[in-house]
Amino acid sequence: MKKISTRELAFLAICVILGLFAKRIVSPLTNSLTDFFRIPGGSAAVGFSLAFLVIGKRIAAAPFSASMMAFVQSVLALALGFSGYQGALALITYTLPGVVIDLTAYCMKKYDLVFCFLSCVLACLASALASNLLVFHLQGIALLLWLLLATFSGAIVGYLAQLISSRLVKIIQ
Repeated sequence: MKKISTRELAFLAICVILGLFAKRIVSPLTNSLTDFFRIPGGSAAVGFSLAFLVIGKRIAAAPFSASMMAFVQSVLALALGFSGYQGALALITYTLPGVVIDLTAYCMKKYDLVFCFLSCVLACLASALASNLLVFHLQGIALLLWLLLATFSGAIVGYLAQLISSRLVKIIQ
């Protein structure tokens, strides 16, 4: 098993913080766009948070690093009052995407554009489905729009995560 260096741990901590606050910065914009359709905007904003988990996973490719970062994000979100409607269920809805990213990494073995793209899309969908199942209970067209929004957000930020991490991997490692 690969050991994580102190430099990589520090980078993972930075990714956790940046991911947590990226969602807080983007949420008002996504909420203003999705209020028209009467669906929660979190499914679009969560992609920006998950991009930092993917970047962290790509830089520190240790087992369970994305799950660990996602769990720390969930605890920080609860402690800082960022969990919104989810409350204590944020422990599940924040951690599940990290597990999905780790599972995608385990299946792919190579951290490239396809990994970043696919892991962000799958993690966004997992987050949206978990939030819907536990909190929102959307149905029909609203649920379909929400899942499409999550997929679109995951696709965009997956590509951005690959661009950022490909440059950072040279610096960090």
